Amino acid sequence: MLPSLMQNQFFGGGLVLMLAGAVMALLRQVPDHLLKWIKGRFTVSVMIVDRDPLFEWARLWLDAHPYSKRTRNLMCSLHREADEEFSEFSKMLFAPSYGRHFFRHGRKLVWLDYNKDKPTNSGSEGIGKSQGPETMTITVLGTNQKILRELMAEIATFASREENRKARGYISTGGWWRRLYTYQSRKIETVDLPALDQERIVGAIERFLAARTAYSQRGIPYHLNLLFEGKPGTGKTSLASALCGHFGLHLHLLNIAGPGMNDQRLVELMMSLPRRSMLLMEDVDAVLPSDTQRPKRKGPPSNTEVVQGDGDDGSEGITLSGLLNCMDGITAPDGAVIVMTTNHPELIDERLLRPGRVDMRIAFESATREQIAKMCARLDPNRKLNGDVDWMVNQGFTTAQVQAEIMRANGIGL
Repeated sequence: MLPSLMQNQFFGGGLVLMLAGAVMALLRQVPDHLLKWIKGRFTVSVMIVDRDPLFEWARLWLDAHPYSKRTRNLMCSLHREADEEFSEFSKMLFAPSYGRHFFRHGRKLVWLDYNKDKPTNSGSEGIGKSQGPETMTITVLGTNQKILRELMAEIATFASREENRKARGYISTGGWWRRLYTYQSRKIETVDLPALDQERIVGAIERFLAARTAYSQRGIPYHLNLLFEGKPGTGKTSLASALCGHFGLHLHLLNIAGPGMNDQRLVELMMSLPRRSMLLMEDVDAVLPSDTQRPKRKGPPSNTEVVQGDGDDGSEGITLSGLLNCMDGITAPDGAVIVMTTNHPELIDERLLRPGRVDMRIAFESATREQIAKMCARLDPNRKLNGDVDWMVNQGFTTAQVQAEIMRANGIGL
């Protein structure tokens, strides 16, 4: 029967076309498979994800590389320091665009794969998308990691000269950190705390940053946890920003009650926190009890909502047990200063407040006479509020209210 079918021109022609198509499809895959085999046997690679500060450093390095001056496939973006306004004088970064690039660096042959992952759908009906991260994969010839490590060290050294190690700000976005290009740390001289409180906090951080070896020798997890408590407008967040500028720490703002946050994402954020950073967790009293999690939201997300990606358990809200594990467990950040703030300390579970999870508590109260006098001396050059200091103390003004009153008296603001 088969010979008779082969004599059929339609059957025979269809079979030939099918076999030819299969062979062509196989041949198209040969170059990719061959390239992957060569890379796997004779190269070493490293991937950099845009959630890491090294990603921005690599872009700075590529902008200055001769290859970026001759490639025809470029990506341009504005780069600025935290205290710089966008203008025609802002630095423009020209780096190779998405795709595969091949160039020589010194005596090294370098492959650069610059990609952006596709957005992932969330929800049972695929409503909303979470933005995929950008990645750079740098590959060099050789089988020894030393070549690649030297290249990464060169990138870091170049970037440190370019950026002068200024304190930078990041905000949690899903399970990773996104840089805040508008962040500008406060000067500690502009935060008017009672002198004893400021000395306690600054002294504690100074001793902590100088004590890594002592912590390591004693087997104690190396992190410092502070709790700033008090009513709104008393300077809790302003002080955290000022401490970052004073000590050269990078600020990482964690919104523990934000959309899409859960215990899994908290672990991812904690484990990716670099050393010499400050983790600022505002309104820590919003943490849920250990046996509670908010159900996943239904319907389309809002414009500002961070959409969950694949692999999340669908729940929202950080639980107390999840936070406690990240404060002093295996996933606790190494070398970080953790600052928690709250307007309602009475709502915080006692298990979070025990020694080791909170090393120091500072109460932020209404502005004292000392604070108001310092603020008037700094902000009120015409001394228009000298007679109102007693009135503001008696009214229980916060430092934010004192500042607003000074600005109003000097014809600035509302």
